[in-house]
Amino acid sequence: MDITSDQVVQLGKNLLFFNNGGKNAAWMTKTSAAFPEKGVEDYYLCGMTLVDTASGQGLGFKAEQTNFDSKYINFQDQKTSMACADNVKVLASGGFSGCIFQLWRDEKGMAWGTHVYKGVDVNADISLAAKAKGWTLLYSIDTAGKGKDGSEIFVVAVLGPKNADIISQRVKGGKCEKLVDWYTVYDWKTASIPGIVEAS
Repeated sequence: MDITSDQVVQLGKNLLFFNNGGKNAAWMTKTSAAFPEKGVEDYYLCGMTLVDTASGQGLGFKAEQTNFDSKYINFQDQKTSMACADNVKVLASGGFSGCIFQLWRDEKGMAWGTHVYKGVDVNADISLAAKAKGWTLLYSIDTAGKGKDGSEIFVVAVLGPKNADIISQRVKGGKCEKLVDWYTVYDWKTASIPGIVEAS
């Protein structure tokens, strides 16, 4: 299923969720070869699904081992969870309540989404190591202070042939109650943003 950033925003108003459905065969996890100290490739292969609700259609990310079109990045305690958009055009991650989402381009030109743990004990930011390996940071959002009780920040990155859109929504009860951020990286395959504020 192909989806646009506009559709992500519109559908999220009615429903936006991830469900692994007990399909653990769609779960991929291994220590990051590039960042073995802080990084873990930890995600579910997912199929995006339109779901009918009383208020209209919503968007679900459902674990799917074969017919997948997206990846959902999990949370890892004291680590940076990662997923590469090598065979998908959409990366998503939810459950944010103070952690950081980042979009990177590696030295080979592939896009990576990361769910970066940030707590009072540890910040698992990989920025220094990533830059040393020739990676380019395209986007970063610190979700601290952007949620409310009973809500989460749900991030969806849509990678087009030229531009990439990252949509961050505050979700409560499965519905978006606020569009937190909608950022477009123009020419993401070649873009360089040296002035971006990075996690510290």
